[in-house]
Amino acid sequence: MFFLLLFTANFLCLSPASANPSAEEMAQQVTIHRDEWGVPHVYGPTDATVAFGMGYVQCEDNLWQLEDTFIQSLGRYAEIQGERGLANDILHRTFEIDSRSRRAYEQLDDEMKAICVGFTDGINFYLSQHPEIKPRLIDHYQPWHLIAFDRFIMLSFVYGKSHAPRPSAPRQGKLESSLIGSNQWAIGPSKTKDQTAMLFVNPHQPFYGPGQFYEAHVKSEQGLNVSGGCFFGSPFPTLGHNEHLGWAYTVNEPDIADVYRETFDLEGEPLKYRYGDGYREATTWKDVIHVKTEAGLEQREYTFLKTHHGPCVAVEDETHRLSVKIAALFEGTRLSQGLQMAKATTLEEWLAANRLQLLPMFNAAYADREGNIFYIYNGSIPVRDPNFDWTQPVDGSDPRTEWKGIHPLDDLPQVLNPPTGYVQNCNSTPFTTTDYGNPFVDDYPAYMVEEKYDDKRRAKISRKLLREAKEVDFDQWQELAFDTTLYWPLNELPKMKLAHEQLKTQDPKLAEAVQPFLTHLLDWDCRSDVDCTRTTLCVAWYGAMYGQTRPSETLRAEFVSNPSNKFRALVAAAGSLQELYGDWKIKWGDVNRMQRVPQAGDLGAAGRKFRDDLPSLPSPGAEGPLGIAFNVYYTPPAPPLRKNRYGVAGNSFAAVYEFSNRVKSKSVLQYGVSGDPESPHYFDQARLYSQGKFKDAWFYDDEVKAHTVKSYHPGQE
Repeated sequence: MFFLLLFTANFLCLSPASANPSAEEMAQQVTIHRDEWGVPHVYGPTDATVAFGMGYVQCEDNLWQLEDTFIQSLGRYAEIQGERGLANDILHRTFEIDSRSRRAYEQLDDEMKAICVGFTDGINFYLSQHPEIKPRLIDHYQPWHLIAFDRFIMLSFVYGKSHAPRPSAPRQGKLESSLIGSNQWAIGPSKTKDQTAMLFVNPHQPFYGPGQFYEAHVKSEQGLNVSGGCFFGSPFPTLGHNEHLGWAYTVNEPDIADVYRETFDLEGEPLKYRYGDGYREATTWKDVIHVKTEAGLEQREYTFLKTHHGPCVAVEDETHRLSVKIAALFEGTRLSQGLQMAKATTLEEWLAANRLQLLPMFNAAYADREGNIFYIYNGSIPVRDPNFDWTQPVDGSDPRTEWKGIHPLDDLPQVLNPPTGYVQNCNSTPFTTTDYGNPFVDDYPAYMVEEKYDDKRRAKISRKLLREAKEVDFDQWQELAFDTTLYWPLNELPKMKLAHEQLKTQDPKLAEAVQPFLTHLLDWDCRSDVDCTRTTLCVAWYGAMYGQTRPSETLRAEFVSNPSNKFRALVAAAGSLQELYGDWKIKWGDVNRMQRVPQAGDLGAAGRKFRDDLPSLPSPGAEGPLGIAFNVYYTPPAPPLRKNRYGVAGNSFAAVYEFSNRVKSKSVLQYGVSGDPESPHYFDQARLYSQGKFKDAWFYDDEVKAHTVKSYHPGQE
């Protein structure tokens, strides 16, 4: 009864917020409602108070990951990871994240400062209320930390867009990318039974580490009311929906960064570099990184250098260094744009938020209650001289290589309400967003879109599914989102059937050897499910030709124009299954599993100790390069330690929305909202995920009230 009274009080008796409330006052103003899945619904009078609540609930659910993300974002990862964290910290120091974030915080408006204060106060308040919890490194969070988080996470995404070598200890060098991919779909009224617009939000990220998603719903009396997903460290959901509209993101490849070849050839002046008819002087500074060793923390001093273009990240020879310039990385903060997007009520308002162009990259798909659907190839793309090859280092001494501003949003490839009734993007070219009504590739500068010809199989299967979809209701939309049709066998098996007929005369022995395996695959609708033995054989065959651990969409050279080698690969794949499992007809779900391993000190999923003798669930999803909507990447078998494959990336947060008078909203995380192995919400959503089903994502006050299991103020749980 207490939580129902508390819920009612939260709506009827909100006390006015003071201008600068203490943490204790903010805690009393915030009410957290946990639903049956443990998802937090955070209510408060101001945006700052719900940010306080978001800091608090993320600590409750996964303080380990929250702290880990901030340790990386503050460039202190080597203090807990030793050598393995050093590349992270060097990249951080190269771009001066700390000092620039401190200055940027001071320049924020009062509203954004209050949100930063609220979020970090929420974390600090949690730590003060739980003295039994000992942080690994950070025992007090400061408001500017949120800006450092925002910028370093974005730097980790965008650095590779520069074509520059990564900083490392010997050459300032390598930060392993964790990007896997994402899907996004939207359909308009012409495709749906009730003439509504629908959206599918489906980021594909690692299941462990800073890229994993957290689900929450926040509502303030200042107009913030948004439900969806975000990374740990975000003060509100960064993709999802409000009462009027919703949006999704996928990773794209806009050319938002460049490498400049700087010439240091003035004798006796080592900091002077050529520019125009003269020289400019570079800036150098030193910084200390603390590295964990067996003997304790070791201090290592590094010297950094930057030109007016940006930091130098590599030495080519005695007189040339490479510097990197990245657009929008230090312009304001993505949080300002995200807040404005979250409060938008129309397409025009949402676009006005995006015109701030504080988000350097990401495709975005959109749908709203007015029936609009929209796609944009978003990016803070510099205006450049087209006479240079911007995929290669350009001459830093030539003033013609300077940027001439940023392309405004209206310059970017986009699609609004196409006649096909749908848009999609799966980390692929914007020029095949839909069947017709696409932007024209030659209407845009050659440097703007780097993946202009990259039409991934996930995009191909998405267009097929959406093209064929008619009179879609919300239940059918959910089924489409979990569709397991594999594009590669759907496209290739008919060709292999014909090739096999030719093989019978060219190589009868090989034709006979491959016959049972090919026949098995040809008797298939090319859909994966947990009981399907054909998926297992198909994926093993694909891996033999396209790569096993991280399969690509590029066929290895020895199989190009060589059907005989493809058939030999199928025989070999069946043989490897026979050897590993004792049968080449093995059910997909028997060996492709979902298992959650508790947080540990290692990086990402690489060191996770998955075990066949521990509980797990079957997973129907498969690797994205085969062309599938339900996308899951797995660890390879490691006999004799384990024979099963375990999901480590892919569909990490999935949500479907229908924008009618009341938004219909369903979602699922791959595991559950809590990182505590003792919590009932540690692995509860995994069963839904295993079955290809969504849970309700409660949004309206009456829904939240009806499904609240526990309500409390921070510190009073």
